[in-house]
Amino acid sequence: MRLKNLGLILAAMVVGAAAFADSDDVPADIAAKLRATLKERIPELRIEGIHKGPMPGLYELNAGNELLYVNESGSLIFEGRMIDTKSRQDMTADRWNVLNAVDFNSLPFNLAIKTVRGDGSRKLAIFADPLCPYCQVLEQQMQGISNVTIYTFLYPIESLHPGASVKSVEIWCSKDPSVAWSKWMLQKVEPGDMRCKGAPVGQLQKLGDKLHIDSTPTLFTVDGKRIRGAIKHNEIEQLLAQSHK
Repeated sequence: MRLKNLGLILAAMVVGAAAFADSDDVPADIAAKLRATLKERIPELRIEGIHKGPMPGLYELNAGNELLYVNESGSLIFEGRMIDTKSRQDMTADRWNVLNAVDFNSLPFNLAIKTVRGDGSRKLAIFADPLCPYCQVLEQQMQGISNVTIYTFLYPIESLHPGASVKSVEIWCSKDPSVAWSKWMLQKVEPGDMRCKGAPVGQLQKLGDKLHIDSTPTLFTVDGKRIRGAIKHNEIEQLLAQSHK
């Protein structure tokens, strides 16, 4: 489920140790002017990068959880989706994914539930909430996907799904977290009221903030591509095939 609210994004931007760098195709004087203008007018807006936009006189603002557009003077900000009318492709979402690509091997896999199917040669990381209905749909679609190693990072969104944090701890603390996760998501088999020290829910919340994860499920492939939402079985297969060439 997507958490999207421009007011909250502008008022409470939380980012990790990202490199705040502007693109080489943006003249330094224009980038500096935009930053100065926006800092004065919207001081709470934290800009991670300014890039050349898809139209003359328009620039992209990588604002962490959102990609915004701004005119050259900084007098206008545009929030919304830019769609290619021919392909109907969401250019804004595609571009945001590129700007916020993730180094797959830098993910803390020791904090994930590891599930190996077949030879485990293909890899996929998923940030998921145990009470998120879309995560449950994705888990159903994942059935039948073979020769894959799935790293599931428990990412409860308590504001949307009260009790998700407790459920995450129960799953993590179970005898076999991979089995407990699957049985809960597919059959609603309770993992039991198990508590243990060291459940990484808090650590993963900080990681999610750093990676700008604002919805579940969020998937990452080995080439750093990010996919939001539940996708179908054939789309998962296609995704894995493309990222493991």
